[in-house]
Amino acid sequence: MSQALSAAAKLTKAAATRILVHESRRIADRRDSTRMATTADIEGQLNETERRLLTEAITTARPKPKVVIEVGTWLGGGSTIHILRALEQNGEGHLWGIEADPAVYARMIENIRVAAPEASHRFTPLFGYSEDVLPKWLAERGPGCQVDFVFLDGGNNPREQIVEFKLLDPHIPVGGQLMAHDAKLRKGKWLVPYLSALDNWQVTIHDTGPEGLLHALKVAARPTPASLRRATLRLFMLQCNPIELAAAVLPSSVCGFVLKLLPRRFARGLSDGRWQRNG
Repeated sequence: MSQALSAAAKLTKAAATRILVHESRRIADRRDSTRMATTADIEGQLNETERRLLTEAITTARPKPKVVIEVGTWLGGGSTIHILRALEQNGEGHLWGIEADPAVYARMIENIRVAAPEASHRFTPLFGYSEDVLPKWLAERGPGCQVDFVFLDGGNNPREQIVEFKLLDPHIPVGGQLMAHDAKLRKGKWLVPYLSALDNWQVTIHDTGPEGLLHALKVAARPTPASLRRATLRLFMLQCNPIELAAAVLPSSVCGFVLKLLPRRFARGLSDGRWQRNG
């Protein structure tokens, strides 16, 4: 009888040991996977040079940006997470990030939570199209709202960046900054010449790759009347481009149907300005 009890005790002890070992391994695996998810790069736009330029623009700014607006977060691994980490490095500032694609919005929020937990308290996501979200956001903040740093990387339609700039410009103080991705593509082909013609903005185009990165510093509260007239005329001429007129007048469903009928390279060139065969 005593031998049977002893054997049973040994089996129970061995089973308990196996359970403890299994549980320890499971916890370790879970920690490893969490660590990997935290440190691994999440998907995002911008190449390494562009990410560095964006980070430096925020960390070297004086005064440090307190209010930052981003249009087009996508999955969060490009501009969004680097802006947040730059703000965290500064020790102050908050980012409001606008994303209109419902397919990536929730994933983006989770990506930021997992990959940048130390800076996620500095982030407020905003869902919707910028032309709808920005007026509401500005109204909620009141007439004295100031936006210290802007990053634009929304849709490919060049009209969008013009609308976004005109909504935000009155709220950007002297010394404030604006950066915009895809400056060399269709997305930026209106904003770049328009902003360059305004003499109260100092504009640099970084040739960082096929897309290009615009970086502008506001040096005066308002442009001179002559400068504003030149910029307005330049924008009007750009808006008179037949292709852009057709895109503005025709329903998006019709434009999409036409693009599907065209060769892929030509359709992509019309859509976003990427005419490279393998770009």
